[in-house]
Amino acid sequence: MKEEEFLKERAEKFLKEAEDDIKKGFFDLAAFHLEQALQLKLKYFLAKKIGYFSKTHLLSELIKEVGKINKEVKKIAEKNKRSIEELEIAYTASRYLPIRYSKEKVEELLIVVKKFFEVINL
Repeated sequence: MKEEEFLKERAEKFLKEAEDDIKKGFFDLAAFHLEQALQLKLKYFLAKKIGYFSKTHLLSELIKEVGKINKEVKKIAEKNKRSIEELEIAYTASRYLPIRYSKEKVEELLIVVKKFFEVINL
C-alpha cells in the first residue's frame, strides 16, 4: 500500500472513531480523533496532488498549503477559524491537559471536519 493510501485509510478510521466516541460520550477522545482525521486527510491530499506533505502537525499550516491548491478549503478555513484552533488545541490538550469537551462542541467540530473531507475527497 502506498503511503498516501495509508494516510487516507487512517484518516477515515480516525473519523469513524470520533463518531463512535461521540456516541459513547468520550468527547475528549472524539476531539483528538477529529484532529487526527483532518491532519491525515490534509496530508493525503498534499501527497496525491504534489507528491509530498509537510511533516508539521499544525492544521493551520497544512490547511494553508492545501488552500493554495483547493480554494474551497481556503473558504472553509476562513469561516471556521475558531474550530480549527480548537482542533489544534485538542491535538495536545485532550491527551495531556485537564480540558473537557462538550457533546455540542465535538459535534460542531465533526461538522467542520466533514466539510473538509467533502471538498478534499479524492
